[in-house]
Amino acid sequence: MTQFFPPETGAGANRIGPMADVLSKYYGVLVVALKPSYPSPQEYEGVSVVAHDAEYPYAVKRTFNFYPHKGLLLLRTLREQLMALRLALRALPEPMDILVTSSPSLFLGPVALAVARVRNARLVWDVRDITWGYAEDVAKSSRLMTLATRMLEAYMFYALRRADLVVGASHGITRVLVEGGVEDGKVVTVPNGISTDLLDVIVQSTAGRVKNRRPVVAYAGVIGYNQALGVLVEAASELPHVDFVVAGDGPELPLLKKKAGQLAVNNVSFSGYLDRQKLLELYRRSDVLIAHVRSSPTIDATMIPIKLFEYMAAGKPIVYAGKGAAAELLRQIGCAVTVAPEDPRAISSALAKLLGDPERMRLLGTRGRSCVRSNFHRDKLMEEFACALEERFAGPSDVQ
Repeated sequence: MTQFFPPETGAGANRIGPMADVLSKYYGVLVVALKPSYPSPQEYEGVSVVAHDAEYPYAVKRTFNFYPHKGLLLLRTLREQLMALRLALRALPEPMDILVTSSPSLFLGPVALAVARVRNARLVWDVRDITWGYAEDVAKSSRLMTLATRMLEAYMFYALRRADLVVGASHGITRVLVEGGVEDGKVVTVPNGISTDLLDVIVQSTAGRVKNRRPVVAYAGVIGYNQALGVLVEAASELPHVDFVVAGDGPELPLLKKKAGQLAVNNVSFSGYLDRQKLLELYRRSDVLIAHVRSSPTIDATMIPIKLFEYMAAGKPIVYAGKGAAAELLRQIGCAVTVAPEDPRAISSALAKLLGDPERMRLLGTRGRSCVRSNFHRDKLMEEFACALEERFAGPSDVQ
């Protein structure tokens, strides 16, 4: 039961699609998902979803369209809760022994727990982000918001502690879950990665160097509060000879465009959400790929943006403005320049030095591609997930 699923190409769909594929080797699988909606249902006009879903060796039942970025924060929160409830009602009549759901959206976990218990099924909750923790980090300046986020956290952990298996998408997430009271024996870590098919496509599509008239620095992904991409616009203003491309959609995109206009920055373009083919072309013509993430206790401890694995597969050098687990991983691999977040001067300086050193750019790109090929095949990681289910649920039902 999922909000995201192919033909969407965002982080959620890129994780859940291979998960369902691998599980279908061992189980009868039914996917209950929204109609393709990310970042907007309009992106899929003309796409035959029925024909797309017919290619799977399992059934996919679609429900309704959903506009994920519509409205202010409170309205989006209420709409996501209603979305989760509607998905749950669609899944409720289906036969099930194990119900798997993934967050975000964070509300899918608690409603999936209710469905699983009604159907006497086991619940597996795949946690890709500690979303409630991000909210708590932001809300510290307001007593009311602090109280609300603590209530939300208590609600999430109430459901998490009652799940039969909880999957953390990073070791940091797993650690936070156990510290929050989830039984250690019920938590496994299945890191993010990249599917073999996507890896091969990216490698093939980015073969050969494009000679740009001007250097190109690209960002591809969600444009939200945690990404804080206004800093990237400020960095771009200091490098007028470099073209910056921001690809993606999200609630902060209008504010980002407004900031670029206010600063009269002419070397930043906003391409919007790109389908897979156009995204691959962007990777191919980029000289450097960049990511920026705010620093907060929860983000630093848990977040490893899934886009980093695609960046590495593209064989391009990475500039990562962020702290914590992701920065440490990239330093270990040796495929990126890491700088402090929310510091436009540090970002522009790192980019200028890197763009002026073609040999270092080549070395960083080669290291990243080599590492992702060897260590981050999502198919293999999902096989480990299937094994965890088999080990946990092979015996008689013990659902309480």
